[in-house]
Amino acid sequence: MLRLATTFAAATSTATSIATSIVAATSIATLFATAALAGPTASELFFDTPYLSKIEPGTTLNYAYKHVTSEAKLGDSFDETLEMKVSAPADDASKRIADVVIHRGDKEGEAGPFPTMNGNPISLILLERDVKEMAQLSKGSPFYLRNRVREHLGTGTVEPARFTFNGKEMEGWKLTMLPFATDPNKDKLQELASRRYEFLFSDAVPGGLYSIGVVTPRADGTSNIIETSLTLTGASATPAAK
Repeated sequence: MLRLATTFAAATSTATSIATSIVAATSIATLFATAALAGPTASELFFDTPYLSKIEPGTTLNYAYKHVTSEAKLGDSFDETLEMKVSAPADDASKRIADVVIHRGDKEGEAGPFPTMNGNPISLILLERDVKEMAQLSKGSPFYLRNRVREHLGTGTVEPARFTFNGKEMEGWKLTMLPFATDPNKDKLQELASRRYEFLFSDAVPGGLYSIGVVTPRADGTSNIIETSLTLTGASATPAAK
């Protein structure tokens, strides 16, 4: 009888443990499901959030831009730094204007001004370059390619993400898309059809956008033939004029 009681007690304990595990797992699943439901859409992340409205006029956001190709026929590899200077128009302090200064070696270029309320215009520079590169390499229409990228920016996959900025761990969102993977004209793009885009956003970093990564893998998947990245490196305030 004692043995049976002990066996029953052990079985009951095991059943209780299993039930507790199931409840815990269900709670965790519910938590993640709730978080997923509460998360932003791809369109909200990229197009609709007023990131620069939180930036004080006179602030400069600094970014590192890196472009690497595996073969000369794919174009040059290069590094740049980009400075996005945020200001407000004289007639409306609630609005923002972004001007970008681009440094490559001893050369300097400019982009903008970008009058903006939503999104982060620094991403437009990378994507416009990306479209031009694809058009040159594939001999395709930049208008077609640009429209495909834009469509997928609104329907990409969004999931929670963590990353490190200025030595601190940040929480945010990762937006991923492969705009040409199922494109009816992907055969004309060849390896470019597998190009993958990844964006990291967070309200905790200046400008809302932490990084963009664009990679084009080889057909056999062994390595990448083109890699482009843009990463926020810091922010600084312009001293007030005396």
